Amino acid sequence: MAAVDARDVEFGLLPCENTIYGPIARAYDLLLQYDGVAIVDETSHAIVQNLIGAPGATLEVVERILSHPVALEQCGAFLKARPHIKIEPVADTAGAVRGIVEGGDRRAAAIGSRLAAEIYGGVVLAPGVQDDRENVTRFLVIARDGKPRRHLGRMCVAFSLPHEPGSLYRALGAFAQRGLNLRSLVARPKERAAFEYRFVVELDWPPALEPEAFQLPGSLDVRVLGKY
Repeated sequence: MAAVDARDVEFGLLPCENTIYGPIARAYDLLLQYDGVAIVDETSHAIVQNLIGAPGATLEVVERILSHPVALEQCGAFLKARPHIKIEPVADTAGAVRGIVEGGDRRAAAIGSRLAAEIYGGVVLAPGVQDDRENVTRFLVIARDGKPRRHLGRMCVAFSLPHEPGSLYRALGAFAQRGLNLRSLVARPKERAAFEYRFVVELDWPPALEPEAFQLPGSLDVRVLGKY
């Protein structure tokens, strides 16, 4: 997000949803944080998680496993079957693979892609350790200019609501009245407002329908995070 915002790169991929883990809420937090970055497209990618060790390592000697929290969640059954192994969340899967290979500790392993193992010289100790073979992650394509790269007829919008009965019902009812299909709804805590939330909605949006002309009843701080 920072690199796209600074124009160091033209595009970024932001994982927002996984078929095992569910919504990746941090993605929406970042979209709310960076005003100048918007969603311009989306793509989905099948994810195969592998247990990767340093050269010479074997599954039998592994005492700790490192990976990103979402990747660890995707491999819950594999990890629960090995309660003696310590689990260590880290910033990213590829970094975990690189770290255990460079460290050379045969008692440490990482969960990540086969490509990461090839790049950093790791050894696949156990392939396909995710819970579901149909493990797919959806990525939002982000850019600074905010111009849609494809017209998928979708929009992502964030808004706040007053803390009163029926406020969410009325806001979502406005979508239903327009015949708009909601694809996802995520609630995120508001900064400096204890137990208050912002709602992020992804929906099917006909390109001919201008979002500026559509008002959500009672909503506050409405912000379009992208049309794509």
